[in-house]
Amino acid sequence: MKNTTAIFMLFILVGCQSKNSKPSDKTTSNSGTPKFEFQEEFYNFGSLQAGEVVAYNFQFTNLGDGVLMIDKIESDCGCITSHFPEKPIDPGTSDFIEVVFNSAGETGRIYKEIRIYANTQPEISKLTIAATVENEIINLYSKN
Repeated sequence: MKNTTAIFMLFILVGCQSKNSKPSDKTTSNSGTPKFEFQEEFYNFGSLQAGEVVAYNFQFTNLGDGVLMIDKIESDCGCITSHFPEKPIDPGTSDFIEVVFNSAGETGRIYKEIRIYANTQPEISKLTIAATVENEIINLYSKN
């Protein structure tokens, strides 16, 4: 009789344990694919004097059916910094990526690419900025 009771209790414990280990609806609803939709992927700062620091906010919307997460952002040079949302971006939600360009040491026509690594397909999205930088010091030395 004791063995029957022990086996019965074991079945109850196993049954309770399997109910608790089942994934909740919240984790399974995040199985969609997020998708960037930028208002624009290129911005021209126009004419700048060397040393000017300028910024632009690239607006985007997650048009996918999954939560969007930005992992990191890389650029062509140390003259660009970026700020991006570190929180999850729900489907249908909009936010922005701020790109800051420091024109010190630059001259002429500048084109810089910003690569965004996220849980999207494809994994890398690209933004581009441009400017024409006047640098009197570099121009002065290049004429001699």
